[in-house]
Amino acid sequence: MKVLVHLHIYYYDQMIYFLYKLSNISGCDWELFITEARHDPEIEKVFCRLGTRVHYIETGNRGYDIWPFIKVMKSVDLDEYDLVMKLHTKNRRNGYEKINGVKLSGYQWRNELVDSLLKNKKHFRWLMDTFRKNDRLGLMCSDWMYKKISKSLPEDATMLDAELGRLGFKINNENFCAGTMFIARAGLYKFLQSDMISEDIFSTEARTGSDGSMAHVYERILSMVPSQYSYTVKTVVTDRRRSCYIRIKEYSQPVMNWLFSIKRIGENRYKYLTVLGVRIRLTGRMKRKSGMQTDKRHSPKG
Repeated sequence: MKVLVHLHIYYYDQMIYFLYKLSNISGCDWELFITEARHDPEIEKVFCRLGTRVHYIETGNRGYDIWPFIKVMKSVDLDEYDLVMKLHTKNRRNGYEKINGVKLSGYQWRNELVDSLLKNKKHFRWLMDTFRKNDRLGLMCSDWMYKKISKSLPEDATMLDAELGRLGFKINNENFCAGTMFIARAGLYKFLQSDMISEDIFSTEARTGSDGSMAHVYERILSMVPSQYSYTVKTVVTDRRRSCYIRIKEYSQPVMNWLFSIKRIGENRYKYLTVLGVRIRLTGRMKRKSGMQTDKRHSPKG
């Protein structure tokens, strides 16, 4: 099998980490495509150690790690590859966040996404064997980071629905890989080569977090698209106890939400109280922050 590996670099101090992880790719033919806002020739001295062909592409500061991936997909003949792997540097979390009900901090988010793909050579060979044995398998990613869209954010609701409609997609899968690192069938991404998808739809400036950018919409679409072509998704378990907890929470949460919950819903982010299935609106729409705070992955360091 031939694999196209895409790595978007914003945090250059993470190069050695990714060099080490990429060295776990073995037993297949592969090429590395590295994207940067502006090319730094010094990185060529690092990645030449991998012993594979490396391509360097400038993408400008646009669309987080999403537009750079799309630009790579537009630059190649995807029929020449069996699989594509998407990776990117990811900032350290100073506090903590929750994904699928499990707290993460520091580099846990990045490390979980990367280890689900490149934990070691044996693990990578298992990924390859899994794709070889199941020709309907479309995508593999972290079990922890594979989550259901919330429908309470514009990138999960109105914006996502509008873009899927514009692309002519009818996707029945409501899960996506939070953080957008995965390995998938190359042919799934031929739709990205359409002139309908251009850099103009991606902002050069975006707020930190989920604020309804087109990049966030495509974060969902990239890992939802296998179902459009009748392919399946397989999640990769890196911690069995954690995944067991996530499954239990997944099945019990709808009941808990029906009994009692307070959450913001819809494009206007109205706050609702739900008690025994009865929903009551508590407040008006949530105001967006007036100051534009740029995403740490792609904005100049301050």
